[in-house]
Amino acid sequence: MREHWHELTTAWRRGLTPGLTWGWLVVVVALTGLRCLGERPGWTPSQVLGILGTLVIIAGQLATLSLTFSHPERPVTWARVWQLVWDFKGTWLGLEMALTVLMVPWGLFGLSSQLVARVWLPSRWVNLVGLHRRPVVITVAIIYLLVTTFCLIRGPRDFRRLTPGLRHPGRAGQMIRGIIVSLGLLGLWFGGSQLMVAGVKRLGFGTENLVRLATAAGIMLSWIGFQCVAILGVTTLIWCWCGAPSLPMIRRDRRHWIGVTIVAVALASGVSWQTMMARPAFANSAVISHRGVDHEQGVQNTLGALRRIHRERPTFVEMDLHETRDGRWVVLHDETLATLAKRQVTPRQLTLRQLQRLEITENGQHAHLASWSDYLRLAERFHQPLLVEIKTTSADSANMVQRFGRLYGQRLRRDGSRVHSLDYRVVATLRRQVPKLAVGYITPFNWVNPQSMPADFYSLQQISVSRQFILAAKQRGGAAYVWTPDSRAAMTRSWELGADGQITNNLRQLRQVTDQAPWRASWAILQNFIYSYI
Repeated sequence: MREHWHELTTAWRRGLTPGLTWGWLVVVVALTGLRCLGERPGWTPSQVLGILGTLVIIAGQLATLSLTFSHPERPVTWARVWQLVWDFKGTWLGLEMALTVLMVPWGLFGLSSQLVARVWLPSRWVNLVGLHRRPVVITVAIIYLLVTTFCLIRGPRDFRRLTPGLRHPGRAGQMIRGIIVSLGLLGLWFGGSQLMVAGVKRLGFGTENLVRLATAAGIMLSWIGFQCVAILGVTTLIWCWCGAPSLPMIRRDRRHWIGVTIVAVALASGVSWQTMMARPAFANSAVISHRGVDHEQGVQNTLGALRRIHRERPTFVEMDLHETRDGRWVVLHDETLATLAKRQVTPRQLTLRQLQRLEITENGQHAHLASWSDYLRLAERFHQPLLVEIKTTSADSANMVQRFGRLYGQRLRRDGSRVHSLDYRVVATLRRQVPKLAVGYITPFNWVNPQSMPADFYSLQQISVSRQFILAAKQRGGAAYVWTPDSRAAMTRSWELGADGQITNNLRQLRQVTDQAPWRASWAILQNFIYSYI
């Protein structure tokens, strides 16, 4: 064990010789520049040129590292490096593209959401994925694992092409050990960063200047820590690809570290300033009751819950509709009544009258299902705007959406209510039929530019939301709501990201979060910054 650790630390030292260290700094500057250029939605010529330049710089650095490990007895010159990059430019590009795709789910050095939020696809493709998200996610996960496994087995063998004369190409087992080491380093960084977040939280009752200073310092330290972990992780993987060769010890040269430290601190300071000062945060946030309840008080989507929740004056009460067998609508979220009524039946199999007779139970409370007409009438009596989610199934009547728009579109518009749906066909139909009614699209997960699905507003899934998706959603003046943050931490992070509203099951807690002074929630700036890298 001690011998393996000695070999690994020797490889790290070889990967941080003066020439390679300055090369790493150039790579970090390029990636940081891309991150800054990508804060706003859309593509610009500077971004495209920056991406191309960054790919060339990364190829040069990786080539230098591979030559250092594969031929440690020969000096590495710039002429050899760039000749290698040029001779195998297609292979280098393919390698970088493959690594980019594999790293997108893991942050891509903080660029993942910026890249994905710029992807445009036809709306019918996006809708198809959204409506069949479970099988799609499972299929994509299996393909990802197969591609990763193939790269582990085949990649080291093909790496010979990029390093002519490589004596002992790496094996799959070596790559797995290298990945374990890299993940371990990432885990240490993440754990240390979370400790800094906890420290800033404890300062939340101190002075504003102290909290802001601690947040800025946390951003600097977490950024420097991530760059160090990333460099050591990449060095480990390239060393393993080269067969984990035994390397001669080199004499330490501490002089160049003074300049490296100065440049790194200056970069970290710039990143901290940009994060603290140059980004919109803590926007005015609408408070929206999810399924018409607050902290399990009442049975979801029922008249009794609506009577309770309207006293808290939420901006909207979010509720759900299913079509019944007789072509009417019942207020219900689930596609079956197995959970609420212990009946293996769907809303489309019963008439509205039959559904209203069923007693439903939730959190030890009992109620009956409500018809849409009764629910809407009660909301209008309370002057309570609604956020109506229209659920669709393959059993719905062919003209269900058109009929709903004709009967209720103008009425909902006058009430100040809104409609949204996971099915983009509902969104497109209602926008055409009732142009002045605000109609939004619900993203089941965030993986393309929201404006691939033109809508008046967007309800973005909280788990995968980022600042780039919120900015892209709001680019043309629409609102960006987040669903469903229920913990204080998730609410605060969504508030800091600039969400226009939050759809939550804990309404009073959300009010407490958004009523506090923003500087007391500065820890969320640090935590969102950390999460953007993973």
